[in-house]
Amino acid sequence: EKVVWRKKRGTPYVPSPLLYDRSLYYFHHYQGVLSRADIETGQDDGPFRLEGIRNVYASPVGAAGRVYITDRTGKTLVMTHSSQPGVLAVNNLDDSISASPALVGKDLFLRGEDYLYCLSQGK
Repeated sequence: EKVVWRKKRGTPYVPSPLLYDRSLYYFHHYQGVLSRADIETGQDDGPFRLEGIRNVYASPVGAAGRVYITDRTGKTLVMTHSSQPGVLAVNNLDDSISASPALVGKDLFLRGEDYLYCLSQGK
């Protein structure tokens, strides 16, 4: 009686879902297919195929109206957190990334297989 809605198919295998405002972002398995559900109704806005993003083990993170998705090839896709999500940028690092990004203030940390990266807006 306390369960509002549930989803049994098309859910992530490795990455955790992202709860951001009133939306729940989640992957279909660990592929580059993302869905976004309303947390009250479970109504799904997707799926959204993320071009060039595949094999996602890292959980998505969100901040400042953006969602960050990193795949195992070192690509990080930055998309808007809006009623019509869109891609803002795709950034590449020459490293394998399986760990979820960490947000600290205005810094984004990515732990690669070989290096730890800090992406910052600077001063």
